[in-house]
This record gives sequence, C-alpha cells and structure tokens, in this order.
Amino acid sequence: MSPSGLAGSLRVAARWQAGALGGWQVQLVRPPVARALVGLEPALALARIPLYFSLCSHAQREAGRLALAAAGWVGAAPVPSWQLWAECLHEHLWRLLLDWPRLMGEAPRAQAFAAWRAARHNRDTLVEATRQVSAALPAQGEAADRRAAFAAAARALQDDLPYPWGSDGSPAAGQGDAWVHTARGRLRHGLQLADGRVARWQVDAPTDRNFADERGIVERLPASLPSIEAARRAVERAVLLLDPCVPYTVEIVDA
Repeated sequence: MSPSGLAGSLRVAARWQAGALGGWQVQLVRPPVARALVGLEPALALARIPLYFSLCSHAQREAGRLALAAAGWVGAAPVPSWQLWAECLHEHLWRLLLDWPRLMGEAPRAQAFAAWRAARHNRDTLVEATRQVSAALPAQGEAADRRAAFAAAARALQDDLPYPWGSDGSPAAGQGDAWVHTARGRLRHGLQLADGRVARWQVDAPTDRNFADERGIVERLPASLPSIEAARRAVERAVLLLDPCVPYTVEIVDA
C-alpha cells in the first residue's frame, strides 16, 4: 500500500438548498495501521512507525518512543528537536505556500517552497532558509493563524528550544501514553507492553478529532451562502482551516 493509502482519506459532502447546507457526510477512513505493531518487540515496532506514518514521521516516532519509555522501555534515542521543528515548519509552509494560494485563486509559491525543502536537512541552512522564506508568505488574512504558528515555530527553531511533549505511564504495568506537538495539534500514542512485546498500540491524531463529525466545519462557515459555488468555497476554506493530514475531497450538491 502506498504512503497515501496508509494515511487514509477524507470525504466531506453536503446538500445546498435555499442558502443553507445540510445532509452532512464526513467520512474519515483510517486503515488500522497501528494494529500491525501488536505482537512486535518494541525496537522493531518503533522502527516501523516512520514507515507506516510517513506524514509527520519524526513526530510519530517520537510520540511512540516517549510512550514506550513511559511504559518502561528505553532502548532508543530521541529525535533531535530541530528535526521536529523542521517537520512542523514543513507542514505550515505546505499550506501557506501551496494550498492557501490555490484556494485564493493565486499562483502557489512552489519555487520558494522547493528552495526551503532543499535546505531543511541541516540545522544551520534550515534556520537561514526559514528566515528567507518568510518573505514569500501570504499577507495576513485567511491564513493569519497558520502564519502566526509558523512564526512561533521559526523562533523556536532559531532559539533551539526543546520540542513540546508530555508523557505518563506505569512501567510496572507496561503502560505508556505520550503526546507530541505537531502543526495540526497534539499527536497522541498509547500502548501496552506484555512479555516484552506490544500488546496494544493506539494513535490519536488531530485529524481524527477535528473530523469526527461536521461541527468543526459548520462553525467556520459564514452566515450567508448565496450560491452553491459560494457554499463549496466556504466548505473548502473550513476544511483547510481544520487542516486534515490526509487527502480530502469536498462535494456540494444542489438539493
């Protein structure tokens, strides 16, 4: 299965009638990837996490490592903070330079994004590239919150701040839970070890919470939806604000 297939997919559909939307369908498909970790030794399970969760793979691995450590297994080194900040910045810039311009009917800043990506594997060049790419960001407006989050992550990278995380567990019971910051919110891993192997592993990503139903989308819609095209655009904007980590489609039909 391809990495995109492992990530899953999101479908958002609704009916437009007389200036209002109804008949919502929010279908988030998540293959049970974490189940494949059950029965493995911790080291092997941790090694497979970046393969199974290719998006935000550093954050996924670090959340898994922290959960394992909370459960009493401490056989792996942490991901360096600057690499986690780089991953967070990557997700912010993908939206700011590619997706938001498209939604606004503008040309994506693909060249600026490509130049930043080419520099992101070394901390020193990454800091400089992040400073330079700021000039290509869209003006304040639709993406203001995302731009503010990008600026905060850029400062944290420059100041070499520790990456945000937290954990809790019981080594005696082989139980561990941990969260790691991502561009979309907190990523959580919870697991149980038994007889030196993984007995349970659960992943809770921001997308799972944000798209559990249509409420997050509806509260971001304008009061007036005078046409089906206006409705479609508004839903696409709301979905992008919620920032799914999977490929998505928006379908609005005229009732």
